Formats: sequence, structure tokens, C-alpha cells
Amino acid sequence: MKALYKPSLNIKTGLLLFVLFISGTIFSQSQKGKILSSETNSGIGFVNIGIIGKNIGTVSDEFGNFTIDLDNIYDNDTLRFSMIGYESKSFLVDHFKEISLKNVYLNPIFYNLQEVKVIYRKPKEIRLGNPVISNVLNSGFASNNLGSELGIKIHVKGRVKLKDIDLNVAICTFDSVTYRLNIYQSVNQTEYKNILTEPIYISFSKDKINNVITFDLSKYSIIIEGNVLIALELYKDLGDGRLLFHTEFFTGTTYHKKTSEGKWTEAAGVIGMYLHGQIIR
Repeated sequence: MKALYKPSLNIKTGLLLFVLFISGTIFSQSQKGKILSSETNSGIGFVNIGIIGKNIGTVSDEFGNFTIDLDNIYDNDTLRFSMIGYESKSFLVDHFKEISLKNVYLNPIFYNLQEVKVIYRKPKEIRLGNPVISNVLNSGFASNNLGSELGIKIHVKGRVKLKDIDLNVAICTFDSVTYRLNIYQSVNQTEYKNILTEPIYISFSKDKINNVITFDLSKYSIIIEGNVLIALELYKDLGDGRLLFHTEFFTGTTYHKKTSEGKWTEAAGVIGMYLHGQIIR
């Protein structure tokens, strides 16, 4: 019987071309560079680096050095470098790959101090969020990627000057940890803007978790209003270990982000994170 179909290539050649085709489709390039201040020419540590809208990103080391893998499927997306206190800088991924010396310079931002009217009366204290002490449920970061975040959303009536942030930690197997605090103001239903003017780092050791961990925020003069998202960021590698917060399942929601430019996702149950402040208007 005559064959209905006769391949023009042998099996080995066809498989080779198939493999080459697949390899070309998902080809990834490891990009290395350094982030520097345009003012001092010195490296900027712990800068967020990510593809906007994607869970692809990292954080520079303390000297500003970074490495990021960029698949060619993201060539038409935007890669953004961002750091509190500096103007963000963005590149088309395809164009960024073509830069031979990947020194990224960020311009410092000089903030005008926000005017606060002082009213001579005893300020009203307020708590934002709720303590969680139940040990029935514990939860933590959804990802160990550098730049991943978790936090809570609060609604503020009027204007509040933050006094402190409090954490109910259930389990910590690290000797000590440090996270970066981010405070985002809602711009619209899906977009948030970090309102901090300088980086804030929260550190504690595992022998402190039996009590509420309180970090003083009063010296930063942080004023919030409206819908606000308070988050902790994993900005450097902590090594092997676990950190989990006391969590209540039916009382709220915890918000997660896998990278600095990724999208916020919601998880049922709220972690033990809350704040104290003073109503100023």
C-alpha cells in the first residue's frame, strides 16, 4: 500500500528542529548590572527591580549590584527600577538587554515637608487593625522572592499621624530578621503609591516573639488617610528558616505581592499586624 504521507525530514532532524524551536521560544538571558546615585555616583542598596504587572523581579544587594533573568517573552514589557527617595527609571526589556554596560543611575528626590496644623488639645488615640493572638492558624509570606510583600489594608477616616506598628509573630526560626516597611496610599481600585519619603526597616530577634513586637514610627511623621495598605517586604535573603504570624481566618484579608511590580492578591484570614496613631483632623 502506498504511504499517504511521506515526511521530508527524518525523525532525528525533526526532533532537533523542534528542540531548537522550543529553546528559542523560552530563551532566557541573565542580566547583571549596578544601580548608582546620579548625584554621588555611589551604589544604591536594596533597589526594587521588576517587570511591571508581572511576577518577575528582584532586589539589588547592599552595594547596588543585581542579577535578573529576563525571558525573551517579556521583550515588549517594561522593566522598572524603584527606590524610596529616588525617581523611578524604566526600560523596555528588549532595549535594556542591548545595553552593554548596565549601570542604572537614579536621581534623588527632595521632598517638601508636609504642613501639619497643630491644635492645642489632647490628641485622640486610634488603633488601626486588630491584634491577633490565637495560635489556631499561622501564615506568612506567599513567596520567598526578593521583593515579595505581605500586609493588611485599613481605612482611615480623616488624617492620622502614625505612632507605631505592632506585630503578633507566632513562629520565627531565624535568629533575627529585618524587613522593609512600605505604606501605600490607594490611587484607585487597583493602584497604590508608596507615600514614604525614606526607607524604614523593622528588625527583631526570635526571643522577642512571645510578646507584641512594637516598632516606633513617631519620628518619621507619617500621615495617612483614606484607603491604605501597610506591608512588610522581603528585601534581602534571610537564609533558611520560617517566620509566621498569628492569623484569624474569618475576620479579614491578608494581601500578598510576589515581586515589587507584581499584582496584589488576597488571601482569606488576617495576620497580626496593626498600628497606633493620633487623629490630627
